[in-house]
Amino acid sequence: MFLSRIWGPKPLRHAVVTTFHRNGYEAYGRRSIESFLRHWPKDVTLFVYAENVEVEQRDPRLVVMEQTASLPKLLQFRKEFGGNPFANGTDPRGKGGENNFRWDAIRFCNKVFAVTDAITRTRNQYDQLVWLDADTVTHTDFPLYVLDKLAPRNAQLSAYLNRKSYPECGWVGYNLKHPKIPEFVERFEQMYLSGKFLELKESHDSFVFWHIVKDMERNNEAQFKYLGSDSATGHIFINSILGGYLDHLKGDRKEDGKSRQSDLYSSRKEKWWR
Repeated sequence: MFLSRIWGPKPLRHAVVTTFHRNGYEAYGRRSIESFLRHWPKDVTLFVYAENVEVEQRDPRLVVMEQTASLPKLLQFRKEFGGNPFANGTDPRGKGGENNFRWDAIRFCNKVFAVTDAITRTRNQYDQLVWLDADTVTHTDFPLYVLDKLAPRNAQLSAYLNRKSYPECGWVGYNLKHPKIPEFVERFEQMYLSGKFLELKESHDSFVFWHIVKDMERNNEAQFKYLGSDSATGHIFINSILGGYLDHLKGDRKEDGKSRQSDLYSSRKEKWWR
């Protein structure tokens, strides 16, 4: 007990997962991987589910899996709902046209099934699995102690960027040692495979994740670690602790290669932002 007070909790074992298609790799995925290998701790592994693209980078910390071969449930979902307009961006209320991300489950399902597969693959080897959007650049060395600080522990199943509305899921940490993590995986997958996502107000991955989180909290099945603020709006990713190390190139920021100064709530001290 005395030593634990001096040295703190035992360091955790971390893995990261992301996914992209061919165009995504060229536009932002390549840069995301290279910046990860440059700035993340040497004992953190990056798992990439690559869709129809050959990833050129080679490193012991980089595990690349061909998406089609690795994610049969993703293919099952696409086959079942690929022709459904309400799973492809059509507003079920008849108000929002045909290209609204809020109801584009097909667009975001890659992320869902990459997360659930990666949890299943890594839960016996690691303590935390982090989902990281592939349009994220690591601009500053990311210390291991910060990863430990951000990680969900004990009764916390996940750590995520909460905000005024549904979560910002560009970063989500999963506690692989939580007894309910296999059940979470099953729920996340079945929300899509069963078609239940069509019954929700919105059906993109962040909203479905939030639906499951609220249900688990309401039933006292798990706790969750909040990395944001219930009153936060705007580009909350870079305004959290993560902005000290990462930049999330949301939307047309990909073309600029950097988020905007106007995205920041206040000035940051890191060289990237100056």
